[in-house]
Amino acid sequence: MELWDVYDHCFQKTGRLHERGNPLLPGEYHLVVAVYPVNSQGQVLIQKRNPDLKLLPGIWAATGGSAIHGEDAWAACQRELKEELGICATKENSEMVAAFKRIDSYNTLWIIHTDIKVEELILQKEEVSDAKWVSVAELREMAHSGTFHYYRYLDWLMDYISNMRCP
Repeated sequence: MELWDVYDHCFQKTGRLHERGNPLLPGEYHLVVAVYPVNSQGQVLIQKRNPDLKLLPGIWAATGGSAIHGEDAWAACQRELKEELGICATKENSEMVAAFKRIDSYNTLWIIHTDIKVEELILQKEEVSDAKWVSVAELREMAHSGTFHYYRYLDWLMDYISNMRCP
């Protein structure tokens, strides 16, 4: 059983816990992280979800998930990245680039600067079946063609990543 901390409309913990799989009440939120490894060539590391998963089976998507009870966004970022891809997020290679509220969650977006090779990854087979580096243009095309899950923030994030490389 996975438990989440419940947040209010001001992104404050309420002190209540929520069991994953049950709907949140109106006005309740949980914390979610999306992590995007980016290499020195400006490519983004994406992962293909295991075909046996209930949510988005077999589709390319971002690394991430829900924070569990007691975690803040940084701890959830570190855990999800390590669990799913075997990559260590440190304060030196990481940055939170956005936070926003959705219907029942607060989402934080993270960029992890790394030049890890795909063959060095340790994939969490229960959740991840493959991973690859793609250019920003390739990722945009994959998202618009439906082979990568289209997140509402994706175009903004791809612009952000593209501009990171500018002097």
